[in-house]
Amino acid sequence: MRASKQTGERASGPLPGEGGRIGGGGFTLIELLTVIAIIAILAAIGAGLAGVAMRKSKESATRAELAKLTTAIESYRNDFNQYPPDNVVRTQSGSYVNAAINPLYYELRGTVSLNQGRAYRLPDHDEELSASVIKRVFHRGGFLNSVEAPDTPKSYLSEVKARQLAEVELAGVGHVDLLAAPVEWPVNQAALRDRAPLRGLVSDARQLRINPWHYVATNPTNNLNSFDLWADIWLGREFKTIGNWNN
Repeated sequence: MRASKQTGERASGPLPGEGGRIGGGGFTLIELLTVIAIIAILAAIGAGLAGVAMRKSKESATRAELAKLTTAIESYRNDFNQYPPDNVVRTQSGSYVNAAINPLYYELRGTVSLNQGRAYRLPDHDEELSASVIKRVFHRGGFLNSVEAPDTPKSYLSEVKARQLAEVELAGVGHVDLLAAPVEWPVNQAALRDRAPLRGLVSDARQLRINPWHYVATNPTNNLNSFDLWADIWLGREFKTIGNWNN
């Protein structure tokens, strides 16, 4: 009688994990790990390229709106022989321009004057903005591009999309309309949230996401003979200023 094999005797051929093929004719463990590593590298490259594409898309959208607003402002100047007024704040120690809270939307859109300038409204809105609120917010008695009812003012904005306009609820004042950049302000980090243009001005913290176009026509820094118009947008790791003085 043939003697039986001893218990624990190892069968011939390599075991899985020792360079052999899994499942008989499949990939070795080393080959599988290599494939997984390659897939991970390709996924990382793809994610990086997607991030670059997203940043370029945000920048392109902002520059496109900047170009449209610049054209509208220049058309306004041709008619009024001056650029739209900005928001000059005068104090006992001097004056400065509040670039973020500006009346640019009202000037480019045009308003209807009511009750001999005691209130104003947009042509397609019933809600009125009193002269006292305009004085508190924009430090002006009214708007330059304005007509008496029933006339219709000239609009320098061909169309205003929802993302371009922000209804801002200012603390203790009420709501005003501001032109907003297409890229929201980042509020997911406290350090960035504290730098929001509307920090300390809005009554609703959710509105810190609004990223208004900044506008200066009084002694502009970059375009000495015209105006400065810009927005700071977050591109994932840093801010980039998109303005009418850089390309």
